[in-house]
Amino acid sequence: MAVSKNLFPVTVDRNVAVAMRDGTVLCADIYRPKANRGFPVLVERTPYSKERDPEKGARIAERGFVYVVQDVRGRYASDGEFGAGFFRAEHTDSEDGYDTIEWAAALPYSNGNVGTVGTSYAGWTQMELAHVRPPHLKAIMPQAIAANLLDREMSGVLRLGRVLWWTINTLAPDQRVRAKTARPTEDVSEAERLWTERDRGKWLWFLPLQEIPDDAMFAMGPHWRHWLENHAVDNFRFEAKHWNIEVPALVTTGWYDQQIGSIKNFTGMAEHAATEEARRGSRLIVGPWTHVGPDFERTVGRMDFGADAARDYYEIAARWFGHWLRDEESNLGDWPRVQLFVMGANRWRHEDEWPIKGTRYTEFFIHSSGNANTPQGDGLLSVEPPGNEPPDEYSYDPRDPVMTLYSPAGQSEPHDQRLLDERTDVLRYATPPLETPVEVTGPITMKLWAASSARDTDFVVKLMDVWPDGFTQELCYGIVRARYRESFESPSLLDPGRPYEFTFAVNPTGNLFKIGHRIRVDVSSSDFPNFDRNHNTGGDDYGESKLVTARQTVFHDEEHPSRIILPLVP
Repeated sequence: MAVSKNLFPVTVDRNVAVAMRDGTVLCADIYRPKANRGFPVLVERTPYSKERDPEKGARIAERGFVYVVQDVRGRYASDGEFGAGFFRAEHTDSEDGYDTIEWAAALPYSNGNVGTVGTSYAGWTQMELAHVRPPHLKAIMPQAIAANLLDREMSGVLRLGRVLWWTINTLAPDQRVRAKTARPTEDVSEAERLWTERDRGKWLWFLPLQEIPDDAMFAMGPHWRHWLENHAVDNFRFEAKHWNIEVPALVTTGWYDQQIGSIKNFTGMAEHAATEEARRGSRLIVGPWTHVGPDFERTVGRMDFGADAARDYYEIAARWFGHWLRDEESNLGDWPRVQLFVMGANRWRHEDEWPIKGTRYTEFFIHSSGNANTPQGDGLLSVEPPGNEPPDEYSYDPRDPVMTLYSPAGQSEPHDQRLLDERTDVLRYATPPLETPVEVTGPITMKLWAASSARDTDFVVKLMDVWPDGFTQELCYGIVRARYRESFESPSLLDPGRPYEFTFAVNPTGNLFKIGHRIRVDVSSSDFPNFDRNHNTGGDDYGESKLVTARQTVFHDEEHPSRIILPLVP
């Protein structure tokens, strides 16, 4: 349903000063319709430069909204010191956000109603200001931001490829400029070029990670080391903050988004938000997308999910905020609370809740005769419990980890996993070709019985859709760091050789396994550099360089029934 018929001409005011309560001046660009009346205001607070995407500002404003995009404290044109709130629990973003919303509401061309937009860090800034309840805030649209940091850094394991790229290529360049140490050409695009051509292979493999030189991440070194030292701590804490949010949220994410934990912002709001309007009014959209914004495209990695997968961000935003900021009551009348794209079927499901009502959580057990190390092995996945079966074994050498197939910028994408077929440190368990379609849509849990020769190690599980022609589509993954198997606050090491049942979350998915396809579960101990390498020493993986090979044993017998619990929906 298109909502924007008549588009407004747009004017832009640059570097508008906004004074915070402590006197610090932040700068914003304001895109606004050329018309003599008040309009709703949409605010985006970003560390990535307010000048990064002028097309976004124009496309929002032409739909009848004032778009305010502001450099957060200590970034680009704004004064003050960058607090790096993603890294730390201590920051001023809640107060800065509150002050910015109230300032925006008082603009002479504002109708007094304010909403917020933005992806990733700009989604984080929305959640950080919403819970302090600015009076003129009416609705938010946080895209691709997890409710709990440890749903992103799964099991307290560093997302090395993404975080290191982000620190060196996205955050550090402006810090160099602010310190007047940058060369004239040393901007974000130059940093990304150097990362691709020179630095990626050096810094991803560098040991110890705590000692990556400050020159590589200028002025971000202290934040980087603080992150590593406090990595198993949820600095976001949005699940506790949902109780204080009074306005509805439109939460958007993708099955390949490394912040798919965004879904908990919807469920948390739907269950615990401070007002009935916020609880009933919040909405969720999950597409087949990766961690991008604002566009929702049909092609991700090697997959084309069809025309229905493409959604117009600007029309969605106009419809959402038209309802809440302009009292266009008809806008959301036929909009379901939950919209989920089902891959494979390449269609949308419209639901009233997450997880889907009527979901059958079904255990699929892994089996083999001890030879599941190759696609030609005897690994089997079935609903039948195991009997008397020998375990599978493999060696995990952190010097030669299983490599991630994803984007150079560290974003998950569906690529053909057959590139890893010859590795013997991956166990593979697959169903026979399906005789009837099976839809798996919802949260997934793995219960893995395993032992290790190491005091600490990792286990990685991936869910695959194996096509009849052999194409192997990774759908989702999960990881457990053994020391955190029971607690992040009180980690404990393993007794070498002792079997443990590791229970851990695998990212949710929405996929129809079609006739002739096979459901496959892969088990390994590394997914690098999507996650950093466990050194297998039981020591400080970030502060030491020693690497040890671990002998891993995966059990699947009557006493140790390893299984994945899949959400089957009608």
